[in-house]
Amino acid sequence: MKFSIENNQKAWIFAVFAAALVSFTFINAYPISILDEAKNAEAAREMWASGDYWVPKFNGELRTDKPPLHYYFMLLGFKLFGTTILGARFFSAVMGFITLLATFGFARKHLGKGVAQTTMLILFGSFFFMQEFHLAVPDPYLIAFVTLGLFSFYHFYATKKYLYLVLFYFFLALGAMSKGPVAIALPGLSVGLFLALQKELKNTFRYFPVLGLLGIAILVVPWFWQVHIKTDGLWTQGFFFDHNINRFSAPMEGHGGSFLVTLGFVLLGLLPFSFFIPQAFRHAWQERTNTALVFAACVSGVFILFFSLSSTKLPNYTMPCYAFLALLLGAFFTKKMTVGFTKWSWISMVLLVLIGVALPVAAFIGLGLEKVLQPYQHLAFGLVPTAVGTLLGLLLYIRKKTPAFLLTVAFSWGVILFVLHGFIYPQLTNALPTTVVAKALPKNAKVVVYKRMDAAFPFAFQQTFDVMENLNDTANLHGFYLLTNHPEGQDLDAFENIQKVTSQKALFENHTTVLYRIE
Repeated sequence: MKFSIENNQKAWIFAVFAAALVSFTFINAYPISILDEAKNAEAAREMWASGDYWVPKFNGELRTDKPPLHYYFMLLGFKLFGTTILGARFFSAVMGFITLLATFGFARKHLGKGVAQTTMLILFGSFFFMQEFHLAVPDPYLIAFVTLGLFSFYHFYATKKYLYLVLFYFFLALGAMSKGPVAIALPGLSVGLFLALQKELKNTFRYFPVLGLLGIAILVVPWFWQVHIKTDGLWTQGFFFDHNINRFSAPMEGHGGSFLVTLGFVLLGLLPFSFFIPQAFRHAWQERTNTALVFAACVSGVFILFFSLSSTKLPNYTMPCYAFLALLLGAFFTKKMTVGFTKWSWISMVLLVLIGVALPVAAFIGLGLEKVLQPYQHLAFGLVPTAVGTLLGLLLYIRKKTPAFLLTVAFSWGVILFVLHGFIYPQLTNALPTTVVAKALPKNAKVVVYKRMDAAFPFAFQQTFDVMENLNDTANLHGFYLLTNHPEGQDLDAFENIQKVTSQKALFENHTTVLYRIE
């Protein structure tokens, strides 16, 4: 079976089609509901509604989590598609499309057409990673700009064309405007490690780091300075200390864990081929005369090690290095097409098969653990094709048909993205608190919030809500509806003037939204 597409035009058509398919399909097929996506989309909507493009706010309150670039892209999406789900997510998908094509182009130029196409298959099958580009969050932008920046640096290293060096610093500036200093620090450490391994660290000033950092500052500092002034330093305090320094030094919001947690997230993020990552690193070491592989290994190692040491751990933190891990895997599998696999690869294959076969069973059990999700247990059967494809992949692996094995496994796992986004998630829409409350509310109903609410409500209802901290205030709110997910607000039946209308537990979270009518 011939794997590589020899014709350059056909190869690029394949890459564009695959990138568009996994990036754009079903991006608006289900509502914005998860916490981070809801808050980011709503902050952009409030910018749009207020005309204040400097200070991010969520439900009228200052939001200090991230810099503004993803908000600005969402504003452009709102200009094109209205303040809709598509408008909020569209440019996240664009970032995914760009990341995939850039990775394909980099691999084809520096590692060969076979590696390029294998790498695309690996990313195509990595549904967890590709799902990130279906969310209205800053991470797709950070991933794209860091990837483009590091590719640009290596292009400069290989060609000595200074335009690529300018692009390197430019993309890092965009990354910093997407998620902060991490977009500068970790690429900088990756480049430093690479140059050290190439015994070129003493020549660092050939890469004009001072001028580069000055250029980044010129692009980044004006917004940071303006938001600092407009918020009397509150945004600066919240962002740099709470969301950067404190996240590294101490677990935030319960997202902690041991050193190994980050490795687990990487294995999850690049399934199904992530079990072969140790062999891919070993292969890169064996082929260390290939500087492109060494560079990819340096980037991957720095990101994984840094976030392993960080006290706060989340699955998306290491994603900016996933394109580079995919390059390592692509080179490894391409080599194995000619020389075959070792006994260590068999261990990885066994783990892959066990996970693949267990996937629909685990999903069925998981949906059954929560009462609100039990009516949807049958949706787990949508993952059966993945289990079947994995077993077929095992058969092809045993018969040493490596290209067919890669194609079969990649497509059987890639289908998960389409099953989730096109079938499972839309089916769950009716179980969302926003959907249940919307059905229970009369048209033009007046709603206030007691203490707190599910973050999805402002964007879903296209409005900000007044928040009440004291129930004594209800005396002046005759005919209003009271919305809450605060524990103190979930049992208000004792109040004579408050009548419970409906309630709904959030999916995959512990809080319950309750709607009351104030008589």
